[in-house]
Amino acid sequence: MSVRDEMRDAVNLMVRFRDAKTEPEALDIRPIRAAETPVDLVAVDGSYTFLYNLGSMWLAVARAAAIPYALGEDGFHPRPPVVVDRAIVVSVWEEVVQRQSELHRKLFEATSHRDEQHKEMVNEFRKHLEGELALKVAQEHKGVVVALDGSLMSIPKELDHLEDVVAACETNGNVLVGVSKDSMLHAFGRSLPDEQYLAAVNGMGYVRAPKAFEEQKRDILYGDVYFARLHPQAPKWFRADVGTFRDDPDFVFSQLAAHSKSGLSLGYPFALIEAHRLAVLIRQHREFLEDEILKECARLGMTVGEVAAGLTQMEGRRHGAFHEYLDRVARDLK
Repeated sequence: MSVRDEMRDAVNLMVRFRDAKTEPEALDIRPIRAAETPVDLVAVDGSYTFLYNLGSMWLAVARAAAIPYALGEDGFHPRPPVVVDRAIVVSVWEEVVQRQSELHRKLFEATSHRDEQHKEMVNEFRKHLEGELALKVAQEHKGVVVALDGSLMSIPKELDHLEDVVAACETNGNVLVGVSKDSMLHAFGRSLPDEQYLAAVNGMGYVRAPKAFEEQKRDILYGDVYFARLHPQAPKWFRADVGTFRDDPDFVFSQLAAHSKSGLSLGYPFALIEAHRLAVLIRQHREFLEDEILKECARLGMTVGEVAAGLTQMEGRRHGAFHEYLDRVARDLK
């Protein structure tokens, strides 16, 4: 059998196994009506970029960004954002970690079982930074929607602020939601991920994930899990975790729908788009940050060649990594 025959058989198998039959009548899909006078929404997101590698140590900069959007007579308008940038050195060598702070040790322990541990450590630090900013937002604002990027799940709990964020939102009457850009959950028990399973359901609406799924995650989940289509022409359903106002999801989703009418991304809160844009700008500042590294290394007596060899790509791979050389050779041989 040729590889083309095997591919045809494989595609045939995938189509048979996809379990694509959708039964809208079996789902308790609730309608959404966008709020006519929505409250303000503050969106929080984060990002990071690696800059330098020296042996088992990596230097990275993480950013958390928050931007409020307020409703005026002629639509929504952004208010001044809050941007927090922090540099961190992470190491995968325990002897180095033990000489660093308690935070570094927690990051190391929480990610010790994961592949590419240096990336996981910086990613957890990014989440930690986002959590600190989200808590500040929740404490300083009243009667707003606080929208976080991603689920309301605390992993690892000792590095997270979600419990405090929920408490602050409850105290100040804020709606807390976490909206995931993409989700591969199978909460509804189908072989298709939930987003694809729900794609055949038309119109705006929201549906609660089965409680059996939530109970499995309850020790780390700070909210109720829903999927929602927030605009009639939205291209997809988004996972949305509701952390406060859990007894009034109609109110929560009416507010989200009012903030999700932008033609740039129908069905996704526009403020989260802006928060994401602010967060990833840290990756466009690499030239300035690398210049600072070069200056400091020169002051410490390192040679230009030694310094340049340690500069990395955004995800932490050294520019001189042999894999990069092989990729370049492979491209040239085409």
